[in-house]
Amino acid sequence: MERDAFSAGVEPGGLHSHHEIKILVCYMLSSVREPLPRTAVLDILSGGGMANFFDASAAIDDLLSRGNLSETDDDRVTVTATGRHAATTLADMIPYTLRERSVDAALRLLARQRSERDNHAEIVPAEEGGWKVICSVGTAAPLLRFELLVGDELQAQQVRDRFLNDPLLLYQSMIGILAGDATLRHSPEQIVIDLP
Repeated sequence: MERDAFSAGVEPGGLHSHHEIKILVCYMLSSVREPLPRTAVLDILSGGGMANFFDASAAIDDLLSRGNLSETDDDRVTVTATGRHAATTLADMIPYTLRERSVDAALRLLARQRSERDNHAEIVPAEEGGWKVICSVGTAAPLLRFELLVGDELQAQQVRDRFLNDPLLLYQSMIGILAGDATLRHSPEQIVIDLP
């Protein structure tokens, strides 16, 4: 395929053709079957080194103008039947690893959005110094709520992000330990929780 796209920010094996970038966008959106924020699609492609940011943005604009994608009022893009057909027909033009990476990244993003919607984690300055991370599993009637005091804002952000990546794992671990169902092994380097 002829290179007609910028190479800045594109990792080896990434896409350098507008046509291929458009196919990958349609393929990814077709595979996840949910609208994604336009900015998220751009972050997945450019942040993952799959395509140049500006080329990915131009590809989305072109796909919208041709009716392969549609956009909602809140800037979410989704693939149309025409785009889905193109993705199915032309998917083999895109390396399998790029298709897999883009879909995995999109699914992780959607899972994170669901986690943020269904759980709560907020960072507030602590009166005694440092920062508090206030987390709850569930929103209406939380199954678990806790506050953790940390030394700085960066550490607080890391705790918040790790909690939101898998809040149910933390809940299952705590219930398992408190109920006596899980075994706990620890050494100076790590703590291992074996869940039933």
